Amino acid sequence: MPIRILIADDSKMIRRNLRSFLEANPNWQVCDEAIDGPEAVQKTKQLIPDLIILDLALPLMNGLHAAREISQLLPSVPIVLYSMYATPQVELEAKKVGIRAVVPKTEAARLLLPTIETVLAAASPY
Repeated sequence: MPIRILIADDSKMIRRNLRSFLEANPNWQVCDEAIDGPEAVQKTKQLIPDLIILDLALPLMNGLHAAREISQLLPSVPIVLYSMYATPQVELEAKKVGIRAVVPKTEAARLLLPTIETVLAAASPY
């Protein structure tokens, strides 16, 4: 069974690039995409993915608010915040709402893969 990942970002280009990057790993599958915070919450409830990659600057409901709702509903689903605004303050706020890790978009090539692997390993029941 592949790891099912939900991508939530308002940029079609970023979603497309993330999907290509993630699905290069044969053990990972992007189960769906969301373009705003409420859709990320709704699709998480509907699909119960194994991991969520969530942008901070989502329309209608930012990533921190969406993560708070998702963490209350499904605390076992790990969330990685993937953002241009990865400051120490954002990281602190992210941890408070249940986000497991923060990856700056500017560091994606270097940090996204090992961060996802670390978060998935920590969330694994085995």
